[in-house]
Amino acid sequence: MIRDTIRATLIFLLLFLASGATDRPQAAGAGARPAVAIELRVMTLNIFYGGDELNLTNGQFCLRPDGCPETLAEVIEAIRAANPDIVGLEEGERNTAAIAGALGWYASERMQIVSRYPLIDPPGGDGIYIFVQLAPGRVAALANVHLPADPYGPYLVRDGAPAEAVRELEESLRLPAIRDQLRVLPALAARGTPVFLTGDFNSPSHLDWTEAVVAVRDVVRYPFAWPVSVALANAGFRDSYRRVHPDPVAVPGFTWTPGSPEAVKNEVHDRIDWVLTAGPATARDSRVVGEAGGPDVEIPFNPWPTDHRGVVSTFDVTPGVSPVMVAVGKRSLSVGDDLPVVFHATGRRGERVAVVPAGGTAASAVAVRPTGAGSPTDGTIVFSTTSLAPDAYEAVLLDASDTVLSRSPFWLYAAGAPATVATSQSVYAIGEPIEVSWTHAPGMRWDWLGIYSPGESGNSKLATTRNSGYGGNGHYRLYAYTRTAIEGTTTFNADSFVGYSTWPLQPGNYEVRLLLDDGYRSAATSAPFKVVQP
Repeated sequence: MIRDTIRATLIFLLLFLASGATDRPQAAGAGARPAVAIELRVMTLNIFYGGDELNLTNGQFCLRPDGCPETLAEVIEAIRAANPDIVGLEEGERNTAAIAGALGWYASERMQIVSRYPLIDPPGGDGIYIFVQLAPGRVAALANVHLPADPYGPYLVRDGAPAEAVRELEESLRLPAIRDQLRVLPALAARGTPVFLTGDFNSPSHLDWTEAVVAVRDVVRYPFAWPVSVALANAGFRDSYRRVHPDPVAVPGFTWTPGSPEAVKNEVHDRIDWVLTAGPATARDSRVVGEAGGPDVEIPFNPWPTDHRGVVSTFDVTPGVSPVMVAVGKRSLSVGDDLPVVFHATGRRGERVAVVPAGGTAASAVAVRPTGAGSPTDGTIVFSTTSLAPDAYEAVLLDASDTVLSRSPFWLYAAGAPATVATSQSVYAIGEPIEVSWTHAPGMRWDWLGIYSPGESGNSKLATTRNSGYGGNGHYRLYAYTRTAIEGTTTFNADSFVGYSTWPLQPGNYEVRLLLDDGYRSAATSAPFKVVQP
C-alpha cells in the first residue's frame, strides 16, 4: 500500500502534472517515448524484530517493555550511511512507516519497502510486487521476501547431512515460499519492466557453494546447488553481488552474521541476503554494509544495529512503461478518511476515475471524477469517503464509453471498527480442516494467524518483557499468513506451518489470534472452538 504520507505523494504527482502534457510520456500502447536510463541504488536489510529489539550495550535482546528506540535510530542512520534509493526491509514489524518517516521517504507496509521515490500498489500486485514511480508513467517493480528460517540448511550440512536430505528440506520449505515470485515477476521483466527482488532468503547461493569454496571452507562439505537460488537464476534473476564480485573465494560477502542473540556456538557464516534483478537493469556496484572491520564490509557503520549485514547495489536502470491502471493509496480506511487514487491512463478524452461497490460498473458508481483538463495520462484524484457506507469498494478507471480499464479494491469501515477473526465452526472433529476468516486486518507484509490454547501465554522473562508483544503469543500451535489481505479466509490442515504442535490438533479447546507483521502483537482473537474425537 502507499504509505499515509499522502501529502508528499500528492505534491510529487501534482508537480509532474503541472509540468505540462508535452513533458509526459504516453500511456502503454500509445507511442511512449524511449526512457532515459537512470542510476538506482537498491538495498536489502534485515533489521532484527522491528529494529528496536537489540540491546546495543550487550548484544542481547532488549528487555525493556518499550523496546530500545535508540537501536532503531541507529538502523535509520545505517540506512543513511549506505545512501540507497530503495530499501527492502525484513523483520520490519510495524516500523516500516516509522523508518520512512524519519528518512522523509515513502513506505509500503504491505511489502516492507521504503523509497525516496513514490510507491504504487498496482492491481495484480497482490502483495507480490509494487511499483516505484521513477518518472511520470515510468516504473520499476519491487518485490521483497523473507523466507522461513528453520530448519537452516547449512546447519544440516555442518552436522553431516547428505546433499539429498538438504535438497529435500529446501524444496519442501523454502522453495514454495517463492513460488508466487517465480510465477509473476519474470513476465514483468519480459515486458520491459525492471524488477528488483530483495530479501533475507535464509539460504546460501549455488554461486557460493562451489568446488573452489569446498577447498577453503570446512563447513562447505560439498558443492551444492541451493534450490532457491537456482530457481531464481533459471527464471532470469541476476545476483548483483556476484555480478560485481564473481569470485566467492576471494570475496565471500557474508551477511549472516555479525553477531546475534540467536546465533549458535558453531555458527555457519554465509551470504543469505541478496539484491536480485531481472529485466533492463545492470549492476555496476554492490557492497556489504555492516560493522567496521567486518569481513568484506565496504560501507562501515558503528554501532551496527542488527544481526544481518546489509547489501546495497547500484544499477543502471531503464524504467519501464506503466500499464494503464488505477491504484488506491490505502486499501483499508475509516469513514471520513480521504481516498487518494493514482492513475495512469491512455490520455484519451472522456476518461474518469470512479468509486463503485466491489464488482460494480460505471452504472453503480457512488462517486466520479474526470482525470483532468487536457486528458492527462498521469495524476492523483482524492475522494472523500464521508458520505459512503462501510463496505467493500473499488476505484475504477473508465473510458468515454464507460468501459472499466482497471480496478483497485479497498475496504471502508466504521470509525473505530475492530479487526475480527472467526472460525467457520465451533466444533471440529480431529483431522477436520479448520477454516478461518478475518476482517479489517492492516494488510502488512507478514500479518499472520496462529492457533493457541485459550489463555496460553508462555512465562519466560523474555516473553513477558519484549516490546514486540511476544508475551501471550509465543506458544502458537499452527500458523498461516494472511498474504497481506485486508479480508480473507484460510484453512488450517495438514499443509499448514507447524509451531509447537503438528497436524492434526489433538482434542481440546483452542482459539485463533490475528497477529501483526511477523511479530507477536495481537490485533484480534476468535471465539474459542473445540477439537473432539469423531
